[in-house]
Amino acid sequence: MEAIKEKIENLIKRINEHNYSYYVLDDPTLSDNEYDEIFRELESLELKYPQFRNINSPTQRVGSPVKSGFKSYEHKIPMLSLANAINDDEISEFHARISKWLNESNIDFVAEPKIDGLGVSLIYKNGQLKRALTRGDGYNGEDITHNIKTINSVPLELRHSIKEIPSFIEIRGEIFMKNKDFIDLNSAQKEKDDKIFANARNAAAGSVRQLDPRITSSRKLSIYCYEIGGIDGLSFRNQIEMLEYIKEAGLPVNPLSKKVSTLEKMIDYHAKLEKNRKKIDYEIDGTVMKVNDYSLRKTLGQRSRSPRWAVAAKFKSKKAETQILDIEIQVGRTGVITPVAKVKEVDLSGALITSATLHNQDEIDKKDIRINDFVLIERSGDVIPKISEVIFSKRPSNTSKYNISSNNCPSCKGLIKRIEDEAAYKCLNNDCSSRKKGILQHFCSKNAMNIEGMGPQIIQQLMQESLLEEVDDIFKLQYDQIVHLERFQDKSATNLIDSISKSKKTTFSRFVFGLGIPHVGQHIATILDKECNSSFDNLKKLTLEKLETVDGIGEIVAQSILDYLADEKNLVVIQSCFSLGVVINSGDKKEKSDLLKDLTFVITGSFNSFSRRDIKRLIQENGGRVTGSISKKTSFLISGENPGSKLSKANDNNIEIIDEKTLIQMINEN
Repeated sequence: MEAIKEKIENLIKRINEHNYSYYVLDDPTLSDNEYDEIFRELESLELKYPQFRNINSPTQRVGSPVKSGFKSYEHKIPMLSLANAINDDEISEFHARISKWLNESNIDFVAEPKIDGLGVSLIYKNGQLKRALTRGDGYNGEDITHNIKTINSVPLELRHSIKEIPSFIEIRGEIFMKNKDFIDLNSAQKEKDDKIFANARNAAAGSVRQLDPRITSSRKLSIYCYEIGGIDGLSFRNQIEMLEYIKEAGLPVNPLSKKVSTLEKMIDYHAKLEKNRKKIDYEIDGTVMKVNDYSLRKTLGQRSRSPRWAVAAKFKSKKAETQILDIEIQVGRTGVITPVAKVKEVDLSGALITSATLHNQDEIDKKDIRINDFVLIERSGDVIPKISEVIFSKRPSNTSKYNISSNNCPSCKGLIKRIEDEAAYKCLNNDCSSRKKGILQHFCSKNAMNIEGMGPQIIQQLMQESLLEEVDDIFKLQYDQIVHLERFQDKSATNLIDSISKSKKTTFSRFVFGLGIPHVGQHIATILDKECNSSFDNLKKLTLEKLETVDGIGEIVAQSILDYLADEKNLVVIQSCFSLGVVINSGDKKEKSDLLKDLTFVITGSFNSFSRRDIKRLIQENGGRVTGSISKKTSFLISGENPGSKLSKANDNNIEIIDEKTLIQMINEN
């Protein structure tokens, strides 16, 4: 039996070493047939001798479907976004800023392709893969471990040949789909009459968010790792040293990553990468440039949402010529009318484009866009198609100026009117079915009530069946009402009712954001949550004067909130939601004190004992407010190492400046 155990271990080792050679070194040690033969032999032995089955065996990559959805976890260190540079001048400005801040001209940078994929965090404990998270909002990500395990290039266990395996290491990377694999996937989807993905990024993102890992396993996903988020027991002097370590540990790193030591080399790397973009077998949309030395990074610190020591240099948007076939108008949940150009199908950045946004009437007038015009379209930020210019030399004789005001609402056929002092037109009918559909979709969306299974098609179907009109109707739905409808069977009907029931336990910010109050996004909803102590009754009691004193809420937002709450119909629907079982849960909030009540803080620089996020949370838990800029309302500036311009502005305005220790003393002494 010991011989069987040893044979299984040797087979696992051979497969893992092949995966390392294939995905990391690009030097496979086995042919496809040899690999398949060894894999089948391992499967057979593990089936016959289950007592020797290893949790990290390559045969255990595909597990059972996840039934409870995606759990959210906080990133130990936030996964920040990067500031953008859109041309060579801005790359030069970035280099000049770094040189000035460090008072140093000879600085090494690392340049690497900016992959158009999905950021992930891989957490290894004692060498074993324990959890994989999406980037999410940078602070919290979704647990996608069950799907990441299906990717052969992600080791379930770090290679033992590395010098030292840390007790904890978080490795960050980008999940993507190679162009060939994307084309093959869409071909297979088309044969099955299934969803066709617009681009490789959408395909990769959709694949890692499957509840069933067997679906993810059937799609070829790739990964390149580029950074360490946190590590215990080991340290690195610079990025290049770190990349060599994670490559040796068994994780793929981008072979195009390169150290560059001058501004000229940075610009040259970026230009060559853009020139050779089409030759690379995956979508990239720019170059990431980072200071190589970790001690210099620490000196430079970070802004609230991005590090100072890195920049994402964007490529010029790709353009394609096509012709406008028609201009249609769409109406959203707030009634705002959006014009959309329907164009002859054209391939742009790997996606087939049939429509492009026109934004508003001012944009149409400015560019003199007409039906039948030949135009150049581009993908703004390589995502949203828009018309960049009209080719006037090709303008046909049968064109005429287009005006939104000559139309009625495409949904209810009601009047549309231009909003005073704005560029937008609006449908005036509050009962417009498209507006209602938009409100319902928004209410059910992920960042609002998060009702899985209640997508646009299901909402449209239930509206047509007269089962949905207002958001409270969602909580009136019964299994018997939907099980006999098209698209539904016993399981799907049960899942939807269960999802609706689960959503009833929600938070104040999710519920208020879901209502779709004009100008009230997630951030404003969070501010209101704190101001109202998670109580909707408290929200109804707020006056215009009180709302305008709340940091982050101005006159327009305050008036919008009051107008919404002044509509009796809205209040009836909200009360109906509560009567039907919706409960606002304050969650795991710590007991708040009022030690810092009526005090407003601004935070700048980096700190030794706490992260900036921890300091912000500490202030808020003790009744204080945190804002992003110095104003007359600022009580204190909390300054750490390498403070920015806020320090001089605080001095100019006679704002008291304190450090983290003083803040703790303020709380402890009260």
